[in-house]
Amino acid sequence: GFVPSAHKPKRDPDIHTVVFVHGLAANRAGFFPLQGYLGWAGFKRQYAYNHSSLGNIERLALELKRRLDRDVRGGRITLVAHSLGGLICRTYLQMLGGDRRVDNLITVATPHYGSYAASWLPTQIGAQLRPDGPFLRKLNALPPPRGVQCVSLVAGKDQLVLPPRHAVAPFGEELLLPHHGHLDIMLSRSLFVKTEAMLVASE
Repeated sequence: GFVPSAHKPKRDPDIHTVVFVHGLAANRAGFFPLQGYLGWAGFKRQYAYNHSSLGNIERLALELKRRLDRDVRGGRITLVAHSLGGLICRTYLQMLGGDRRVDNLITVATPHYGSYAASWLPTQIGAQLRPDGPFLRKLNALPPPRGVQCVSLVAGKDQLVLPPRHAVAPFGEELLLPHHGHLDIMLSRSLFVKTEAMLVASE
């Protein structure tokens, strides 16, 4: 997962790329099972990258924008994000105009309303993840991204997003997976099937 992915930019208005954004202190390997499933289902245009999780969420959203401008030059995009990655994607969509390029946003165990577990993180991102902090108040007060179909997958046994209900975004659909935790939700069949269904609907 630490090895950069091999991705060739392609200018084509008819392509659809699935972009994966990982969470805090993780890497793109967390998406390998889902990527394999989607590839088997015929969705082979995929892009995953590693970010450093340093600085703040706004900086990571700018990095996402730069990477998409450089490496995904044509067509439409579906964003699939785990944990912190969901807030990076939302910042891109709601603050940086990313909704002009994106059809779908799937967030998986993302602390949309923060997590009390973030109190032990003595970093900028840790402060931004605290419930009722200024960053999340500002983000959640913004209008939903225009024209983007959104779904929040919630891990009912999440021990990092506390309480687990904070993984429900302020807009879009909610899908509760009551028997999954913060990490094993990435192996859920429900995630695989829901992602495939949203991609089929976008064709």
